[in-house]
Amino acid sequence: MKNYFWETFGDFGNKTSLIEADSGKSITYGELDKITDEISEKFISEEKKLFFLFTNNSIKSLISYLAILKSGDAVLLLDDKLNSEIRKNLIEIYKPSVIINQSEEVEGYEQRSVGILENCLFRTNMSEVKLHPSLKVLLSTSGTTGSPKLVRLSADNIQSNAESIAQYLEIDENEKPITTLPFNYSYGLSVINSHLLKGATIVLTEKTVFFKDFWNTFKQHECTSFAGVPYTYQMLKRTGFDKLDLPSLKTMTQAGGKLNEEMIKYFYEYAERKNIRFFVMYGQTEATARISYVPYEKLKYKIGSIGISIPGGKLSLMKDGNEITEPHQVGEIVYEGENVMLGYAESLNDLSKGNELNFTLHTGDLGYFDEDRFFYVTGRMKRFIKMFGLRINLDEVQKMIENHFNIAAACTGEDEKLKILVQTADELDNKVKQKVCETYKLNPSTVYVKQTDNIPTKSTGKYDYEKINLMF
Repeated sequence: MKNYFWETFGDFGNKTSLIEADSGKSITYGELDKITDEISEKFISEEKKLFFLFTNNSIKSLISYLAILKSGDAVLLLDDKLNSEIRKNLIEIYKPSVIINQSEEVEGYEQRSVGILENCLFRTNMSEVKLHPSLKVLLSTSGTTGSPKLVRLSADNIQSNAESIAQYLEIDENEKPITTLPFNYSYGLSVINSHLLKGATIVLTEKTVFFKDFWNTFKQHECTSFAGVPYTYQMLKRTGFDKLDLPSLKTMTQAGGKLNEEMIKYFYEYAERKNIRFFVMYGQTEATARISYVPYEKLKYKIGSIGISIPGGKLSLMKDGNEITEPHQVGEIVYEGENVMLGYAESLNDLSKGNELNFTLHTGDLGYFDEDRFFYVTGRMKRFIKMFGLRINLDEVQKMIENHFNIAAACTGEDEKLKILVQTADELDNKVKQKVCETYKLNPSTVYVKQTDNIPTKSTGKYDYEKINLMF
């Protein structure tokens, strides 16, 4: 029988597991093992239960998550900043047995404390659906927007991905990552899981990388790594990150979307100067976070690539039902591995379903591989609009603008209308419009460009295309 990382905390004894930088609290692996055991025992019942956990980067949130993993129940991880209307909608759809970190009253629930956990709401009548035995974690497909469409993950999905990440990042108990992402987001969660697997010390903070306080905390605790999405790195460059003195920093990782090639080159050169490892990675929530990575020593020669499959996985390209075997031919990127989700859930009844995908994920991303079988993403199959009968790939337009003008850009729109938001202080809107019209042979009357100081993002750091769309 497989040993899951949440069952092996006792092996690390007195080693510090979590440091809550904002309060100064800390907890050893031995203490974490004991307290999560005690709480999980109070959760255990004959029926498998669904929990809603509203998370933040705190010891108490992590304890709640790990206790639920130990209890054999299933948990949907959500941002504790989620507004009450979205919370209410999700509760109505999925009818969880227990809600943790919910201060407002909810009809049909009574409040109880469980050990150190206050604000726990227990459903007063039984759940209407039996959860599938393999179901362990549910994550929103849209980061923090509260979409009812969820990714269903098993214990094996979570364990497999944590093991793969720990292997290629060479994580051991001497690592000390700091949280830069919410852990209800798959990338943020994978940082937590892969480091707990290896007995590392995780520094928890709600501070963001854009402020001096965060880096003071980083230096105080001698942190060794941080994770970022493209927006993180764009803002770090703007705020003079390269001038910070960070002697303990050993590793930087980037995922959560495509970082433009100029930015990759900039941070690769920074990493090389400082003798730091910079990993560019690719993943999806549907694969419990990670699918591929570029080995840091190869990045110089593979800028723009999403790299090779994570250990234990396999990447291929498909077109019209056939596998592509020659380099530089575009097709859909397909990933196979133990970390591929069981399937989606859009209703309560879906939580009783088992493994629907058989460990194979059609990513919806278009791409190719080169002669060394390093993969490259060229766009998404569904991020298209039609203009004058032509299919316009929004990701391709976005990448072209970012690389040509060395600025952040976000593209959205609908048929016959292309909307481009650029983040720059320079007067570039007319130049951007001219370049796009020339490149894609578009009528200027159908292309709209706006400048902004900040492109709207979700709390995961990914562009919020719904908000961007409303700005035009």
